[in-house]
Amino acid sequence: FFTVEEILRYHAAYYGLKVDKAHQRYLLERLQLYKHRHKLVSELSGGMKRRLLIIKALLHHPKLLLLDEPTAGVDIELRASLWQFIQELKKENISILLTTLYLEEAERLCDRIGILDQGHLKRTDKTEKLLQEHSSKKVTLTLTEPISTVHHPLLKAQGDHHLDFQMPNEMPLSQVMHEAHIPFDVIQDVNIKVGTLEDVMENVLSHE
Repeated sequence: FFTVEEILRYHAAYYGLKVDKAHQRYLLERLQLYKHRHKLVSELSGGMKRRLLIIKALLHHPKLLLLDEPTAGVDIELRASLWQFIQELKKENISILLTTLYLEEAERLCDRIGILDQGHLKRTDKTEKLLQEHSSKKVTLTLTEPISTVHHPLLKAQGDHHLDFQMPNEMPLSQVMHEAHIPFDVIQDVNIKVGTLEDVMENVLSHE
């Protein structure tokens, strides 16, 4: 039965805080709720209520912020805005524990990632390290003309006008081409699909 402004005022009072109107307005504007500040909380959409929870959590300038699927049920534009806001919070030295079902979100925002499966923590490490150790990139070379059979341990498929490799993300393509004796002048096109967190999850969970 409270409006957005009222619930924020009562929440601040719970922590013994005086209402910092400037900080409150900044959060409302940044999370696109300022024009809804006089609405009853019960009238807000699910996405708005999630943003309101984030504002409530930030009123007392915490050092640790817990975000439980903050972008679930929001549109693409708002999700991008929330991602940017979370990255801004990281620069303010706020530690953030984020749970999400969006692997792209975790990969883009998180410095460290923990992979949960049926309530069990299967692996946790720096995001970059997980990607290096548990994913690979797929490289397809389109050729201007057929070349003699190529032999290389990372070669997965070969046709008259294409070569398909699967290699570590950090390995340069030039190294593979040199080792496989592939001349540059027969390369018409290169398509590279870099490994993602989805590949990491599939790899980690398949080895359990």
